[in-house]
Amino acid sequence: MIQLKRILLTIVLVSILASSSVMSAAVRAISVTPTLTFTGTTAYCSVRINEIGKQIEATLELWHGTILVDSWSGSATSYWVIARNHSVISGQTYTLKVSGTIDGVPFTGNPVTKTC
Repeated sequence: MIQLKRILLTIVLVSILASSSVMSAAVRAISVTPTLTFTGTTAYCSVRINEIGKQIEATLELWHGTILVDSWSGSATSYWVIARNHSVISGQTYTLKVSGTIDGVPFTGNPVTKTC
């Protein structure tokens, strides 16, 4: 009877540890949001990705509807930041998107849509 309790306790503990590892990985999911601001007819586009010790490869894209207006790519280890600008049309809506890989694992950031 005591042996059965030990086996059950071991199974419960292993289950708890396994689920906490999965939850920890889910909490650790990468959340990347680019920044899009306008001054007059200039769009300021930027994003910062900070993953210590990881190889980061990313592309930042400025879209006007279904038209790719401009894009910027790069790579770095641990920290990747890019800030660029592009001429835009006042009153038009633009979307800034970011995607890439971190240590070979693909990610897509939260897009930002704003009107100039």
